[in-house]
Amino acid sequence: MLITLLFLAYSSYGQEQADSTLTTEEIQFRDSIAAINTNNERLQLIQETYNAASSAFAESNFNKSITLFDEVIAMDSSNSAAYYNKGLAQKETKAYALALETLEQAFVLDTTNFDALFQQAKCYSDNKESKKAVIAYDRLLLADPSFAEAAYDKGVIFYLEKDYKQAIAAYTQAINIDPNYAYALNDRGSCYRALEDYDKAIADYQQATKQGDQAFLFNNLASAYRKSGNKEQAISYYSKAIAVDPSYEMAYNNRGTVYFETEDYDAALKDFKAAIDLNSNYAMALCNRAAVYHLKEHYTGALADLELAVKLQPNNATALLNRGITREMLRDVDGACQDWQKAYDLGLEKGNEYYINNCE
Repeated sequence: MLITLLFLAYSSYGQEQADSTLTTEEIQFRDSIAAINTNNERLQLIQETYNAASSAFAESNFNKSITLFDEVIAMDSSNSAAYYNKGLAQKETKAYALALETLEQAFVLDTTNFDALFQQAKCYSDNKESKKAVIAYDRLLLADPSFAEAAYDKGVIFYLEKDYKQAIAAYTQAINIDPNYAYALNDRGSCYRALEDYDKAIADYQQATKQGDQAFLFNNLASAYRKSGNKEQAISYYSKAIAVDPSYEMAYNNRGTVYFETEDYDAALKDFKAAIDLNSNYAMALCNRAAVYHLKEHYTGALADLELAVKLQPNNATALLNRGITREMLRDVDGACQDWQKAYDLGLEKGNEYYINNCE
């Protein structure tokens, strides 16, 4: 033990002797290099941990991502991006209260990170807290008046609540920021259509279609023309929607409805069949094809479509009413009466009329 202690003492002494040959400037330089190396190692570890957290997020392993972002924050408490992405991960796990706090910290650390405010609003919206979401979107728009998506999302909240006037105001705010905002133009058009202001609806839909050939835009424009009574233009734009997306079942069904209304039953039947071929569980198209079959006195075909429609949508009062009518034509009076009674129970007054006239 004595030899070891002497050896250690000698080694320490030797180091001191070696150091004593350095100038003060050289010692400071040596220490600064050591500090830089230590800091570089720390920065590299932060970056590697951040990258691992981002990879976990991309793989939808949100809890792991949160843990790793916490490690980044422990090493660098001023890392706004780590707080922001941790907040996103918490939002994905529906831990909305925690996400709101984390995203707020991200914004406090970087007041130009307006996406943090946007995601706070999204937290409120996803958690069905509409009023708080609107307040959060307004806060963001006050901080960054150019954030068009915030105004658009605010409009969506009002639209889903059927507050069309407020929705129009929000969509208009988004369009004022970005005049080519196709989704805002489309949705404002849908508000006008709901309010039966078809001229304004058509104008908005037309402007939206100029931003790109998207099938749903042409479909909505066609529906506005149909509501306004312009069947020819409606068919034209439904056809454009189908040309853009031949698999767009809704456009086939809607065009078929216009053909039905104009009594071109063969064309209507062709379109309803195309919609059903694309989606065999498309209840509305099944009901519509059944209506054509009924007119053509193909009652067994109509019944088959209505049977499937009712199976898919047991509370579809119109389907039940029409199945009752078809059952009556096939001499199934008891089945018809049951359908009419249920249609009435679901709130369709016409069901009661048929029941009174045929079942009592």
